[in-house]
Amino acid sequence: MPPQSTPITVSVNSDGPRRYAFQGMGVRHNRPLDDIRTAWPVSRGVPMPKGAVRDVEQLLLRDASGQPIPWQGRPLATWDDGSVMFAFLQWQAGCTNKAPGQYILELASGEATPQPASPVMITQISGGFCLENGPLCVVTSKVDGRPTISITRHGQPVCAGPLDLWTYDAEGNRYQGTLEQIEIVESGPLVGVVELHGKHVHATGTVFLEYTLQLRLDAGRDELELIHTFLNLGDEPDGVPVGEIGLRLPSAMVSGHLVCQNASGQKSFSRLVEFPENPVINFLPTGVRIADVDMLHEDTTGYASYLMVNRDVIYPWVGVRGNGWTAMAAYREGKENWPKRLAVQDGAVEFGLWPSGSDLHNLRQGMARHHHLLLTFFPEDAPAVDLHRYWHQVEEVPNVVVPFAWYQQTQVFGMQHIMPWLPERYPTMEVTLLHSMERGWASGMLGYGDDPNSGYDYTNIGLAKDIIWINNEHDYTSQACIQFWRSGRPNAWKGARVAAEHQVDVDFVRKSADLWKEGGIPAHCARHTTASVYPSHTWTEGLLQYYLTSGDARALEVAQSLGRNVCKYVEEALDVMEIEGRMIGWALIALAALVEVTHDARCLHAAQTLRDSIQGVVDDMGTYDSHGLDYGTGTILTGLGNLYRACGDEQALKLMLTILDWHMANKRNPTGIVWCDQLGPYRLNLTLPVYAYAYHATGEKKYLEEGLRFLRFTGMPTRDATIRGGAKQYRSFMPFLLLAHEAGLLDEMERRA
Repeated sequence: MPPQSTPITVSVNSDGPRRYAFQGMGVRHNRPLDDIRTAWPVSRGVPMPKGAVRDVEQLLLRDASGQPIPWQGRPLATWDDGSVMFAFLQWQAGCTNKAPGQYILELASGEATPQPASPVMITQISGGFCLENGPLCVVTSKVDGRPTISITRHGQPVCAGPLDLWTYDAEGNRYQGTLEQIEIVESGPLVGVVELHGKHVHATGTVFLEYTLQLRLDAGRDELELIHTFLNLGDEPDGVPVGEIGLRLPSAMVSGHLVCQNASGQKSFSRLVEFPENPVINFLPTGVRIADVDMLHEDTTGYASYLMVNRDVIYPWVGVRGNGWTAMAAYREGKENWPKRLAVQDGAVEFGLWPSGSDLHNLRQGMARHHHLLLTFFPEDAPAVDLHRYWHQVEEVPNVVVPFAWYQQTQVFGMQHIMPWLPERYPTMEVTLLHSMERGWASGMLGYGDDPNSGYDYTNIGLAKDIIWINNEHDYTSQACIQFWRSGRPNAWKGARVAAEHQVDVDFVRKSADLWKEGGIPAHCARHTTASVYPSHTWTEGLLQYYLTSGDARALEVAQSLGRNVCKYVEEALDVMEIEGRMIGWALIALAALVEVTHDARCLHAAQTLRDSIQGVVDDMGTYDSHGLDYGTGTILTGLGNLYRACGDEQALKLMLTILDWHMANKRNPTGIVWCDQLGPYRLNLTLPVYAYAYHATGEKKYLEEGLRFLRFTGMPTRDATIRGGAKQYRSFMPFLLLAHEAGLLDEMERRA
């Protein structure tokens, strides 16, 4: 591959068996129908070599035949010389479960990027905007202070009228969604997005929750995506009990409804059902269920009693037959984000985002939740199986992979020093690390993307009154992103995505009466935000890496806010931070990541202030943590190493080496290992990476040899599928593995394992 281009692969359902083959699983597909994607929207942030790209318009994307194709994008971050560090690309891919889509991104080309056949066009109208993409025309505006919407398909009206957004408080008072602002977020030609922002207001003028709603069209596609976020920016410190949150489209002329029953008949096969009645579908912890099972018109004569229990379980979509069209309404990952409600009432599609009777804890001050709602159109006579097939495709997100060798070549986040994915050579170790990153997730709207009760359940001493949530401790999101970059595995990316989305929505405190809490993410606690915010539990690397991979600007905004919170600690409460090493260490890591990606001057100054604080201790004591290296010292040394990488801070590098050299010369435990007095191996040490940082920076073999010795003492990683332990272990091992691989130690350890 020439150095000025990189391949990009888009796959569905095809990566799993090949990538699991090293485990001897012998997985085979059992798919009765091919998964064929045509002009399917995909996107990815792609790293760029320093100095290579000054303007993303220089980029050209080609398909497998070498033809340039339409794409849309923007720079996500720049290097310190102003060149593009990551470019965000959106395009429409073709692939099947048997044949991944292959694309080439060229870093410089004289050819022009072609336009899509049916580009998204947005025009301003009185009070709003008109979005068109070929098949669909969507008009949204403001009338009498409320949002309206009209949808036309191929020139035929679908629906038009008020876009009803509402909330109820716990006392049953209704608050109507008002519209304060409409603006263009993306203007095409491949993707067009308009955002509405407003508040829910009672007849008395009282406000209960705010909202944003994005309307998205993709070029030539028969689909409208509505991206809804509710936010609590109220003044109640403990949040508010929510009665209900919902959204309803205007009524359309409807002749029937379609669902897919999960298990019908005495052999419990799936069954597609069409009926005239208004369906109500509830997303519950026990599954997705239709409220009135009699609508399925099922003859249960001769059914055994045990077959009657789950007749109401259906798939999480509903079809609507209209005049000249059929539509499918669905949530993305609706099952995972229960409770939910999906209904059609007299032609009006209704999304119950927080259904009545949900029995959830208060929506705490500063919390939000993001939802993706789909309205996909088909021909009027489309068979129901077409809707069902499409829902499966929506749930099977295409996996867009940039080769890890390209990450290494561009040297983003120090990836040139990270070992590639080598499962055939090191199956024991790679499977262990895989299980640390690719994990199951708690479901539920306010829990999905987090890990409950993982080592912080204080019931044994009478302190716990609720489930304790981990809140991304040790930055699982970052480790999952790195695992995805190096392996391309879709489950690693899913973990990074759902964890980052949870951080951005549920864990992040947008508003608080506590100024030290506002703009931060609290440490592990009940109900996600009941604890304090402090630097030893503030992580930005994962959010930034997720942003650079996904293009989700909300993650960048949260990471920058976390940086401001850490800066406030450094500027106003440095003495508090100096109580323990990890407080300064994690703060340095968080600030260095922001310096690396955003070049923020305030973050740089705060990081240098922490560096000088460490220097003061070393000047007085000769080192830092003279009792012996531990994981707190490891975070300090990592932070100093990252600061050197981010901005070439020679003083930070010298300080890191001074501390490490002192411990190597003066502080070995009774087994002869440079470690605290603990005699047994500790796999969550966070000090192993420092030997790699020191060796890469200096080339001195003493750091390599000491690191190899420490790895022999520590031993192989062990399986830990919790966010907290898995992330800390992955962070401990991954930065050193490439050196151990090159030295042959991993082969030796793999044979012993």
